[in-house]
Amino acid sequence: MTALLKAFIEIALWRRGPGHLPDSTALAILAAAAYAACSAVQSWMLFGMQDLAGRTLADVLLAGALIWLLLLATGRRHRFRQTASAVFGTGALLSPLVIALLALKAPAAASQPLALFVWAGSVAVIVWFTLIVGHILRAALDTGLFTAMAVSVAYLVGSAALLTWWFPAGA
Repeated sequence: MTALLKAFIEIALWRRGPGHLPDSTALAILAAAAYAACSAVQSWMLFGMQDLAGRTLADVLLAGALIWLLLLATGRRHRFRQTASAVFGTGALLSPLVIALLALKAPAAASQPLALFVWAGSVAVIVWFTLIVGHILRAALDTGLFTAMAVSVAYLVGSAALLTWWFPAGA
């Protein structure tokens, strides 16, 4: 388990790609479950119990569907388990930072410096995750960094828009 955690950290730091993960259905399911659990906690902190299961399921399915469609369209479907494991695993890896920032949201309402810290931290985590997904897609799709980053940004903006549309209380 320590080796897997280290591999996810290495991917998040751009030192390795998804090809360094085992091509395992069990790992993809485990990483997706960890991502789903973290997504559920974040949704609960933001929106309470309203549509919690739907938001969580939609988040996981959107990510999985995007990865599947991209790999299918580029003839690299055989890389799905490793790519999905990398995206879900690194997403779960960054979640404690997001959860900590969400926990500071209420106290930040009374403190301008804390509010600035929470905002800047949130932007940093979003940018970092966008870069990580771009890095993973670059390796999985055998494409250039610009193309992979464009796909990563389009995915994150598109999924946020879809979640907002499906669950109007917020995404």
